[in-house]
Amino acid sequence: MNEQTRHIAIDEFDYPLPDERIAKYPLAQRDSSKLLLYRSGEVSEDSFAALPEHLPEGALMVFNNTRVIQARLHFRKETGAQIEVFCLEPLAPNEYVQMFAQTEHCSWLCLVGNLKKWKEGALTREISVHGRTLTLSATRGEAVGTGHRVTFAWDDASVTFAEVLDAVGELPIPPYLNRKTEESDKQTYQTVYSKIKGSVAAPTAGLHFTEGVLQAIDAKGIEREEVTLHVGAGTFKPVKSAEIGDHEMHSEYIVVKRQTIEKLINHGGEAIAVGTTSVRTLESLPVLGWRVRQGGTPNVEQVIGQWESYDIPADYSGREVLEELIAYMKREGIDRLKASTQIMITPLGFRFRIVKRIITNFHQPKSTLLLLVSAYLGDDWRRMYQYALENDFRFLSYGDSSLLEGPSLNGPSAGDRELLPLVDPAGNVIGKATRTECHNGSMLLHPVVHLHVFNSKGELYLQKRPMWKEIQPGKWDTAVGGHVDFGEDIPTALLRETREELGINAEGCELVQMYEFHSDREHELIYAYKIVYDKEITPSEETDGGRFWSMEEIHDAMGQGILTPNFEQEFMQLFGRKDNEE
Repeated sequence: MNEQTRHIAIDEFDYPLPDERIAKYPLAQRDSSKLLLYRSGEVSEDSFAALPEHLPEGALMVFNNTRVIQARLHFRKETGAQIEVFCLEPLAPNEYVQMFAQTEHCSWLCLVGNLKKWKEGALTREISVHGRTLTLSATRGEAVGTGHRVTFAWDDASVTFAEVLDAVGELPIPPYLNRKTEESDKQTYQTVYSKIKGSVAAPTAGLHFTEGVLQAIDAKGIEREEVTLHVGAGTFKPVKSAEIGDHEMHSEYIVVKRQTIEKLINHGGEAIAVGTTSVRTLESLPVLGWRVRQGGTPNVEQVIGQWESYDIPADYSGREVLEELIAYMKREGIDRLKASTQIMITPLGFRFRIVKRIITNFHQPKSTLLLLVSAYLGDDWRRMYQYALENDFRFLSYGDSSLLEGPSLNGPSAGDRELLPLVDPAGNVIGKATRTECHNGSMLLHPVVHLHVFNSKGELYLQKRPMWKEIQPGKWDTAVGGHVDFGEDIPTALLRETREELGINAEGCELVQMYEFHSDREHELIYAYKIVYDKEITPSEETDGGRFWSMEEIHDAMGQGILTPNFEQEFMQLFGRKDNEE
């Protein structure tokens, strides 16, 4: 794994989300929500009811069939203190199906609210199940991470724990809704295809589906398969660390049937994932497959680590993964894989092997789910979210949806396809590498062209970086900057980049300086040019426009957070001293 992955700054994945844009309640009709469409950089919109029209015939869709449980239990001590016990995952028995069928007693890993008021002793309350009154008790055991082991007991052997929760448990809605659970949430905070009890949060991308939409999907010849990932409370856990490497991912229980893996193979190892939970489940399979290849077994008792995917060879395809797992399952005579995953999907170094398209809602700023979207879309996540904010999309669990379509999984990603030349300090080509390799901390030296455009008044044209840019959004930068493609000479690259970014002809420009530049992720050989140009400039839509700045304006803006640091450094290096001397 590239160490730079651990140093991703979570502040780079922030965006302004006003409280009024958070959907507190669902729409009356699930499929009347808006649907943002992202296809290879193009952004548009439709209604969710029209989703089948935007999906390819004969594709495979994978849904998470988990069902949210009423996981919050409330007790009152004799002192009057209220204690909330939030069931996270089963401990004894530790299998979900067995747990919900358990009678008389069971143990869970729980979060405890108002813990300081529960120092010792059992909590008890009378409850009514099917018209019968019984006593439910909770006894706190040892601490486990941020939670505690809690043992529940009830005095009626005919009542299961599932019935206990259904009778007195409260459905846990997301904390960012800033409201109490209402009776209607019991229906609206479940997908119409939910089956397997175990989640403490809904796979919210599925909340938009109706029977009508599912029927339209079937009518188009699109196959449907289901996996199970029991969403844990950690899905709402904020990233508090400055770097993502210091954030510990929560573990979630997954189940994938042999039938589903066979269907995936029949579809070339590619799938449309409904929700990030389906993404996390499907993209956890390569770890299990790689374990089989290395040691003959997926070792499902070992949690899939949050960084384990990053150590798998890039050429290990999704189809190979699936065939590896099918062979193992046939050999062992098992019909499903059960495991726990902590997988973390980030925009630096992660490779999608199975997920072709993603249907997902809009996620919280500085969240691991937003990192996942960025891993799939690259810098374009900002432009997508900016479009949603500017066009009245509703955000988070009860909000609107999106359909994301990235590059084909059968070939390399965009960053893996684009080849850049590798050079020595003198600019001689000594090899080649992908754009991804050059930007992942490898420090491979590769050429970049910059153009500084002056007018006859001596003013300098700067472009404004759009707010959706991952790096330095909203700041003013060098007029033209771009990579040199492999097989392309420097003058050709400069002319191409200038046409693309400014719509002008840069013939007759002058080389000012060639120098090496180091950042924390890459090593560039920069060819800095200048030109005097007084004709019309038509900046690319990839910018927020541009204008000419006087030298005085530029100097006044230095160090004020208005200009990009890279521009400031290069400007002072190339032009600052001359200006001062004059």
